[in-house]
Amino acid sequence: MGRFSGKILFTDMDETLLTTDKKISRAVYDAVWDFIGEGGSFVLSSGRPLNSIIETRDRLELPVKGTYIISYNGALVYDCDAHRPILEHLLSPGQVRGLQDLAKEMSIHVHTYRDEVILTPEEDEELHYYRRIIKLPFEVTPDLSEGIAGGAYKLLGIELKDHDRLDRFRERIEAGFDHEIAAFYSNPNYLEICLSKVSKGNAVRFLCDYLHCDIKHTLAAGDQYNDISMLEEAGIGFAMCNGIDALKDAADYVTVNDNNHDGILEAFTLLSQI
Repeated sequence: MGRFSGKILFTDMDETLLTTDKKISRAVYDAVWDFIGEGGSFVLSSGRPLNSIIETRDRLELPVKGTYIISYNGALVYDCDAHRPILEHLLSPGQVRGLQDLAKEMSIHVHTYRDEVILTPEEDEELHYYRRIIKLPFEVTPDLSEGIAGGAYKLLGIELKDHDRLDRFRERIEAGFDHEIAAFYSNPNYLEICLSKVSKGNAVRFLCDYLHCDIKHTLAAGDQYNDISMLEEAGIGFAMCNGIDALKDAADYVTVNDNNHDGILEAFTLLSQI
């Protein structure tokens, strides 16, 4: 039995595990591999689409065995060993249509995903801004609901110039749709839209049950609004010092170093002590 046996590290990717230029240092790389080798379960948790997470994992040569992915903020949980989803929560085509209609009324860019493709109503500035980091191909689909057969894990609203308008969009979503749909920020320009039952925190609870892990033996690391529920659920809530104040307020621990100076390494020290 290794020193990390029965423990789980849930980590956000952007500005947490990854540096600002989307890399990891050799020290972080070695720590992740040691954690897995000593019996820990490693979970990449992100608002990103599944294929973007897998591409980044493979590019950085992070482990596959003993790892899991929380994608779309918890709408999809994926077992990397089994190569299959183990939890899915989907917006219906009708819900997607209603959200797209509201976005069009308010002049907000929204897009969704099908397999390895971004589905967007039009090719615009917001799409190109998003694809600087998420380099999936895209397909212009005027009616997003027609591009998804069984449903969508999430929609992403993007507004680059007028945050107040994006916030009014969020308020309209939360007040409507019979409160079945939630909207929350992953950064000031990105509004994540999914079923209200979806959160990184709910995915943490699901994986602890799935792996028969006592939640007190878990640590969740993040930096943004969509990470707060994850930090609140885990045994140790771990906030990056470069994160937002609301996240730090919800955390048990705030790092000394930021994401560009291996702040995530402090998580492994804490995990070795619980």
